[in-house]
Amino acid sequence: MRISLALLAVVALAGCGAESASDDVAAPPVTVTVTETQTQTTTPTAPPPQPESSCSTSTIRATLPEQELPEAVAEVRRAIWGAAIACDYEELERLALERGEGFTFSYGGGASAAEFWREVEETGTEDPLPMRALATILAMPSTRNETGSYAWPTAYEESPSDEAWQALVDSGLYSQAAVDQMRNAPGAGGYLGYRTAITAGGDWQFFVAGD
Repeated sequence: MRISLALLAVVALAGCGAESASDDVAAPPVTVTVTETQTQTTTPTAPPPQPESSCSTSTIRATLPEQELPEAVAEVRRAIWGAAIACDYEELERLALERGEGFTFSYGGGASAAEFWREVEETGTEDPLPMRALATILAMPSTRNETGSYAWPTAYEESPSDEAWQALVDSGLYSQAAVDQMRNAPGAGGYLGYRTAITAGGDWQFFVAGD
């Protein structure tokens, strides 16, 4: 009986030791992954303004080469060209009247240059149309007219060179037949197409065709 009690005591102590040992074993680490999603807001860049498809400048390459001009002339030239590309008739009229009221836009009369250009553009009664013509000739080399103003194109001279006439064809503004007709016209046989001029002080004087 004493031996049985002793065995029970040993078994009990062993059980306590095993239970204590199991308590001492650390639980395996638990890895927690946290995913953070960040939302980045980007502001789209607005495309540069483009002329309306109904504007005659929508088919031409929108570049204006630098030229050796007085700063006042260069500034007005850039402003006119930009307004022509956009078919901004009101801005063109403002530039025309900015430094005086002697601006010529037609030999047929009319009170408003803006309304005249808009009507011609929308009805398509001329070839070339005025906005395309203005943007094109301002991108061509300049000359000096009889008053000393800076004028475009170089065909607008008393005796235009062959190169000046050819430049009109190369620009796509006039066909070879149209240029030949102007050159061989009875009388002066000079350039009667679209032309424009700016004084050395920056006054836009005219943009007109015909005589």
